[in-house]
Amino acid sequence: MSAFKGSILTYFFAIGSVLLLSLSSVWLNIERMDLAYDLNKMEKELSNRTALASKLELERNNLISPYRLKRLAATYGLGPVGPGQMRLMTGPDQGK
Repeated sequence: MSAFKGSILTYFFAIGSVLLLSLSSVWLNIERMDLAYDLNKMEKELSNRTALASKLELERNNLISPYRLKRLAATYGLGPVGPGQMRLMTGPDQGK
């Protein structure tokens, strides 16, 4: 009877171990899928931000281009600075 009791305990221990390993495997697979989804989402966000940074850099370069600034100056009647027209602005600690 004691040998029978030991074999039943071994059987239940093996079934419990298999069940625990199976649940752990399922949980790890779910976590892996969540991480893969998050990684994909972050890669898309990085791609979008990189594209936006490139567009903004292009726009900045367009806005400060010398040709454009020259046309705007001509539109508003601005020209090169003459003698005595430029004043240097100094802060309170720079004039000392």
